[in-house]
Amino acid sequence: MTASFAEFFRTATGYEPYPYQRRLADAPLWPRVLKAPTGAGKTAAVLLAWIWRRRFHPDPNVRNSTPRRLVYCLPMRVLVEQTRDAVEDYLQRLGLRSSHQGGVRPDDIGVHILMGGERDEDWHLYPERECVLIGTQDLLLSRALNRGYVLSRFRWPIPFGLLNNDALWIFDEVQLMGVAVPTSAQLEAFRRAFGTVCPAATTWMSATLSRAWLETVDHAAPPDEEWLELDDEDHQDPRLAPRLGAAKQLKQLRLRYGPGASAYAAEVADSAARLHRPGTLTLVIVNTVGRAQEVYLGLRQRCRTSAELVLLHSRFRPPDRRARAARLLAPVDPHGPGRIAVCTQVLEAGVDVSAGLLITELSPWPSMVQRFGRVNRYAEYPNAHVYWIDVPMGQAAPYAPEALHLARGILRSLEGGSVAPATLPDPDLPGEEHEVLRRRDLIDLFDTAPDLSGNDVDVSRFVRDSRETEVRVCWRAWAGGEPPRDWARVVPDELCPVPIGELRARLAKAGREAWCWDHLARSWRRISPSELWPGRVVVLRAEHGGYDPEMGWRAACVEPVAPCPPDVSEPEEAGGDDVLTFAPGRWQSLAEHSAEVVQEVEALLAVLQNPSLEPFAVDLLQAARFHDWGKAHPVFQETLLAQAGDPERYAGTVWAKAERTARPGPHRRPHFRHELASLLALLGQQARGEEPGASLGDLALYLIASHHGRVRLTVRNLPGPDGLPYPETSSRVLLGIEDGEVLPPAEVDHGLALPEVRLELWPVEIGDRPQGRSWLARSLALRDRLGPFRLAYLEALLRAADARASLRAARGG
Repeated sequence: MTASFAEFFRTATGYEPYPYQRRLADAPLWPRVLKAPTGAGKTAAVLLAWIWRRRFHPDPNVRNSTPRRLVYCLPMRVLVEQTRDAVEDYLQRLGLRSSHQGGVRPDDIGVHILMGGERDEDWHLYPERECVLIGTQDLLLSRALNRGYVLSRFRWPIPFGLLNNDALWIFDEVQLMGVAVPTSAQLEAFRRAFGTVCPAATTWMSATLSRAWLETVDHAAPPDEEWLELDDEDHQDPRLAPRLGAAKQLKQLRLRYGPGASAYAAEVADSAARLHRPGTLTLVIVNTVGRAQEVYLGLRQRCRTSAELVLLHSRFRPPDRRARAARLLAPVDPHGPGRIAVCTQVLEAGVDVSAGLLITELSPWPSMVQRFGRVNRYAEYPNAHVYWIDVPMGQAAPYAPEALHLARGILRSLEGGSVAPATLPDPDLPGEEHEVLRRRDLIDLFDTAPDLSGNDVDVSRFVRDSRETEVRVCWRAWAGGEPPRDWARVVPDELCPVPIGELRARLAKAGREAWCWDHLARSWRRISPSELWPGRVVVLRAEHGGYDPEMGWRAACVEPVAPCPPDVSEPEEAGGDDVLTFAPGRWQSLAEHSAEVVQEVEALLAVLQNPSLEPFAVDLLQAARFHDWGKAHPVFQETLLAQAGDPERYAGTVWAKAERTARPGPHRRPHFRHELASLLALLGQQARGEEPGASLGDLALYLIASHHGRVRLTVRNLPGPDGLPYPETSSRVLLGIEDGEVLPPAEVDHGLALPEVRLELWPVEIGDRPQGRSWLARSLALRDRLGPFRLAYLEALLRAADARASLRAARGG
């Protein structure tokens, strides 16, 4: 495309790169730490350097060693959409913007958001494509730990495999991420220890970053040669130097906390109205959502100002949040009354806004540095000011009192001077105590089955500090007791992040109730306050209140909430959860479908061209060939034929896909799993020395079993209809498979004939048998031999190939 990175950068941005941005793009080794002041262009630096190194670097070794997925992890939602817009703008200028309408061109680079309430797009279906994944630490790290928030448990292994292989992680604004920083360091160490199919790497970025933050029990702090910082050439650059030296005078605003929050908030509001200058932007940043709401009310109700008022915090539904962010970021009329924005920490990191005046509560020093970065960002104000308000030790939350004490001392030493980036001290910040992800934790997380009590391993302590945990709340109106089973699925614009503690307190009141979707029972279920955990999607009755479009989440609000209209779309689950099998499309035989999955696997391997994949290619192809043999089972065939208007017309063929004429009903045997039938048929053949089972290794068998995410390490029965046990039968039943029954003959992959075979449940019982080892023993040994990251990646590849072949059938192509 271009002869140099400078030309490439200029095409994408319209201006020349800074010296450190050039060094990043052409460095012999990608740095693990990037430390640069706010406003110095770190986002453009890493995004464009990654594209350059992946696509256009003159050294093929650099291109081949650069991961194909850039995972851009951010602490807050408000930064995600801004980053996405910047990435899409760069790609548009470079002619590489992904287009999902009318097809994706071979040179396109995809852009996908993974954020609370957002639906994952189709990025996981195309692991061979280059893409940028942008998301919050909650969504991205929970997926990297195999417990993806707001994602069906049966899909957890897919992003787990793809985010830990062939991925370059960028943790931006790490000073705001808390426990996510040591978790990311531990994951980096475990990827090296367990191994991956494709290399993965991590870079941490901030204006304030301490080595102690990156030193964990299994991960050493990166050495000096792996840090990239601004040097003398950057400080002397005529475009960057004015930003680094932009004057911002610091003064303490001496306010006292009154007996009530409202009194203090009124003082802050009065000060903001008095100090605000017409034609400019004033920012008021406080440490809690509740105080931000009180200050906003004080400005609106008590202060005599004609300035435009904006409230922005993290507890809004997406449409309301976007509207407020747009108002905040809109240009300020220099001849008008100006704008006063009341915000929380959502404005600390990376938000491209520049104010002439900042009033801020005391926060830890790294957060103060970020808040200073929102003032006179581009040196456009000749006399910008920063006022800070001390916070009593008893009101330090959500921060540690010790962190505020350190910042307080630094601020007092700077009183009356400038807090421009070039003049700020760089203290040696101590590390903080956090929960540490250990090797045993990661191994346990590979199994996605709940324990015998129905509970899952809680990863929230590794993702975000416990005081900040949230659920996603949707308000809907319905008549009667339970929500309708056939509701359209909850969509992103309906969801508001809410602190778990506040929602628990609200639900404890009489008459309050919350509902969640039960993936196993495929119905809505009322939950108790104790069943709330981070990332859970919860539905509340709209008439019970709790939300105001102007103020956001307010537990004390009793006014009915206006529901956001949901999409007209499929319910959460359908047809035994095999959605693509029952999607509108065309009838397709088992032989045709399995052949297409084999073709998709071959296409994936050809594009990936990874020598590390070669040892696993045969297993992947064998798994593709035999994965759906269990669909020959009469239970599955009956469910498919029930979709036909004329069943006799389709009799005599073993079908894999049906042309849906109505929403499919459940299988006549609850929880029937065709992939378990496939596994048992092949294991039975293997025990008897029969083909093709005897030719398949444990990896191929595991991939066959796991291709819907329901049969992996642990295979357990599920409740029958209406939560009752299965009725008494003459033999045992597991996931709809009766011990000793016969799987009819079938053809797969261009006429390969498979014989009738007897299905026996002994492999999925505990302990080995004379016929052979148990499935649990086989799968655990396989996990330990390959490592969790390799195994999940191969799992994700087969599932992508299967889904793509199914989509082709659904589209009639």
